[in-house]
Amino acid sequence: MSLNERLEYAQMKARHSHLLLPWYKKWWGILIIAIIFLAILDVSVTYFQELYAINHPAPVDTQKTLEEQRAIRLKALQGPGDNFSYGTSSPQVTIVEFADFACPYCRDSYAGMRKVTQEYKDKIKITYRDYPLHTNSLDLALAARCAGEQNKFWEMHDILFANQDRLNSGTNVIKEDLNSIATELKLNTSQFSSCLDTQKYLSKIKTDFDDAQTLEIKGTPTWFVNGYELTGYMSEDKFRELISGLIK
Repeated sequence: MSLNERLEYAQMKARHSHLLLPWYKKWWGILIIAIIFLAILDVSVTYFQELYAINHPAPVDTQKTLEEQRAIRLKALQGPGDNFSYGTSSPQVTIVEFADFACPYCRDSYAGMRKVTQEYKDKIKITYRDYPLHTNSLDLALAARCAGEQNKFWEMHDILFANQDRLNSGTNVIKEDLNSIATELKLNTSQFSSCLDTQKYLSKIKTDFDDAQTLEIKGTPTWFVNGYELTGYMSEDKFRELISGLIK
């Protein structure tokens, strides 16, 4: 190539230099690179924001949540306040029992419990609440409340547990047996029978049952002694040891 040809080529190259640039130096290439960069930046920011949120969760007012949970449990434990109780109005030991008149463990516990609570009646208060789980449980719970309507709840309570095997033998004659017990306790049998037939206190029993569910009670008997939960059969000696220890 001659000198003139070389000069002409150099001049032509200079005139068209913008066409000879690599794509990433051209305006549209720079634009593409900018768009890709912004997209990567957006994804990266989002990722790190999510990662930070996972490792640094927003603070939760756990104290308030625990207080709310305690309030719900306390309300469920106390119930409506109209359950049958025994003992003093200013106790050193407060016992709430969730039980079932058809439960064998409740039956095995009741005699010792009644004996000890009578011994310490000036220092404790025990409240009975229904948690019916067996076939005849509801009829028995209704019978106790209907007797309680005539101020004989605890007398019916003791008889139902003492005669549990007979009352659980079948459902066909249970109301006849309950009416016979009402006669034995010298209740107004017409009033008792009407109370039983209309299931007058069904809503009260349901309240106890719902509260037991809220408290996540697994079985009967379950005792709350000064708020502490104990479940299962409790002997007379164990019951006395527990109460006397709390009083001391």
